[in-house]
Amino acid sequence: MIELKNLCAGYGKNDVLKNINMRFEKGEIVSVIGPNGSGKSTLVQCCTGILKPASGEIIIDGKPISEYKEKSLARTVSYLPQINPVSSITVRSLVMHGRFPYLGYPRRYSAEDKEITENAIAAVGIGDIADKPLSELSGGQQQKAHIAMRLAQDTDYIFFDEPITYLDIKYQLEFAGLTKRLRDSGKAVIAVLHDINAAFTNSDKIAVIDNGELAFFGTPESATKNGAVEDVFGVKLIKSEFGQYFFTEK
Repeated sequence: MIELKNLCAGYGKNDVLKNINMRFEKGEIVSVIGPNGSGKSTLVQCCTGILKPASGEIIIDGKPISEYKEKSLARTVSYLPQINPVSSITVRSLVMHGRFPYLGYPRRYSAEDKEITENAIAAVGIGDIADKPLSELSGGQQQKAHIAMRLAQDTDYIFFDEPITYLDIKYQLEFAGLTKRLRDSGKAVIAVLHDINAAFTNSDKIAVIDNGELAFFGTPESATKNGAVEDVFGVKLIKSEFGQYFFTEK
């Protein structure tokens, strides 16, 4: 479990996040939603050790994040940012980078590292482009390669920041299926999403960040009764008799 206690964080003297209290449990998919600039990415960067909190605590599996060494944290938490570099290395080489936290020096891949890499490539469905340079691929294909790299990292907690931005509808559905398989294997999947419909359809819990504060955290079902999502986004949230969620103008 990752537990946030009175978390405040920002850049310079400006706090973006204000007194956030919440938990990410293994075996759950959590979608983090909110208006642009509300602090969603800041939240994820704190949980993954990229950004140091101004105050408060982040506890991962019972230990403060500050007590984790770099490699140990990288074996526990993985993170896919919004923007990833494009290079001329092949997809397979990129995915194998996910095994770096497990390697000594000099870096020598074991048979297990190679098997985990191939399994990650297969899980994302990019076996046909595994030997192609990233620079020759579409934005969506590059995104899938970076997702596979995080799978090869084999962490209990996986954070995605806008993972479906460059994916067409078919691959968005495939990503939803992948996150559910990761959840069912016991991992925690936390994704920052702009697509509110995808968040409600595919998540166990929803976290709504508004102006740096946690406006709501709970199940999609409870969100229909809470009203926070409607207030933050200015929409009407409806759940149909078939279990589908719809958003309309107020």
